[in-house]
Amino acid sequence: MAAARDSVDDHLDRWSALWTDVDGYDREVEGALSRMMSITKLSSQRLRTLLRHDPLSYDEFMTLHALVGGEVKEQARSTPAELAKRTGVTRAGMTSRVDKLVRAGLATRTEDPKDRRSIVIEITPDGRAAWDRIITLWTHEEQRLLSALSVTELRRLNVLLRRVLITAEADATSER
Repeated sequence: MAAARDSVDDHLDRWSALWTDVDGYDREVEGALSRMMSITKLSSQRLRTLLRHDPLSYDEFMTLHALVGGEVKEQARSTPAELAKRTGVTRAGMTSRVDKLVRAGLATRTEDPKDRRSIVIEITPDGRAAWDRIITLWTHEEQRLLSALSVTELRRLNVLLRRVLITAEADATSER
């Protein structure tokens, strides 16, 4: 019985004939990277779909997510620059996102008591409740997505992806 096919198999079939002259082309490498990118894209699209009828936009949720993710070190307080770095947006873009969260009562913007030249952003109880509600839905979706794997397979996948990510992060660090 033939293995099930996915969209990446079709992608590889279309492009492999054109890549015969590309030095170093490896169908398995292309397939693995294309599948990782496709899974990430589809997961992101699913979150956007979950938020379609929510008052919170995808970008606003991701900003709350970065703010909550800072809790361990910064007690749910971050500067706009820290949030911009965590979310991969410009500082100007983050200012716009924070403005929307503050207007919605999901975050506050105050002077940093340790350095009045700096501004800190803090999540409000309503912001935390909104994050909790959405993260619960998203977590169920992530679990559903990965339910195709057994626990053992999922652990093995994590081991393999960690090795790849360590290499990618080392390469990115050396390029700076």
